[in-house]
Amino acid sequence: MKSLSKTPVSLEQARAIAQSQLNQPLVAFSELADGYFNAAYRLDLADGTTRVLKVAPLGEIRVLRYERDIMQAEVGALRLVRQQTEMPVPQVYVHDTSRAILPADYFIMDFIPGVSFWTLRADLPESDQQAIERESGRYLRQMNQIRGERFGYFAGEERFSTWPECFDHMLQGVLQDGQDAGVVLPLAYSELLAFARSKSDCLRSVTTPSLVHWDLWAGNIFIDPATRQITGIIDFERALWGDSLMEVGFGAFGDNPHFRAGYGEDLLAAPGAATRKALYNTYLYLIMVIECTYRQYETPDQETWARAMLAAELEKLR
Repeated sequence: MKSLSKTPVSLEQARAIAQSQLNQPLVAFSELADGYFNAAYRLDLADGTTRVLKVAPLGEIRVLRYERDIMQAEVGALRLVRQQTEMPVPQVYVHDTSRAILPADYFIMDFIPGVSFWTLRADLPESDQQAIERESGRYLRQMNQIRGERFGYFAGEERFSTWPECFDHMLQGVLQDGQDAGVVLPLAYSELLAFARSKSDCLRSVTTPSLVHWDLWAGNIFIDPATRQITGIIDFERALWGDSLMEVGFGAFGDNPHFRAGYGEDLLAAPGAATRKALYNTYLYLIMVIECTYRQYETPDQETWARAMLAAELEKLR
């Protein structure tokens, strides 16, 4: 996906990074274009290894409030999850904020072999699809069991003692992003905030900050086509200390009973869970609508889809 937020890297810059950071000549260099925010490039090195170079947006690129410093979040979350769970996540080798070679921050991590579950799923027997969904749920439960002391985005400077206070701050932030960019929404901004607040009492039941991936959809799960096993899980940019029910496997893109079975706990069965989930989905789709203006995607398909999903979630909350 082409996006204004993606920083271009030249072959000469890639060679300089490979030599200075990995002490290896660069054999081949190509862009990994599937992502939506940070730029990513494949580095094939002379010693036969392959790494991924991930580059943050340039400083002058306007991003959403929650996206500020999210590369720091990804690096920190990857390292923590790798240390404390069995989740197959790439190792981070370098995190460079010096701007010496590139005019933006970057990090280098393992290249995950395989094909995204999103790409492969249609060609898999249903039994294999279900097994992968269960396994992803099992891995995510391990990540969610990592506990924090306060609520907030992983890389954010602001932390909150209660989840309702934190979520209200997050919601205000994205609404302000939309206002700043002149994005038209289904309701006036003040009405949207007031409406969400009127439904927020259910958030008080969340008292423990869990480490939430918040972007574990099929495109971020990689599979070995031969063994049908998960080879890696990526894209921890949106990691935060919050409510595990925010995870998209709990109904953001449709019901996924096999994911929930692997997770081992049906969070949707808790009192007030349906309203909590609708609030989280509303927040997610607000982001997905508003980010289209910031990133200047080439086609309207993403925004059209996100607006339809946002309308459906607002209807659930009525």
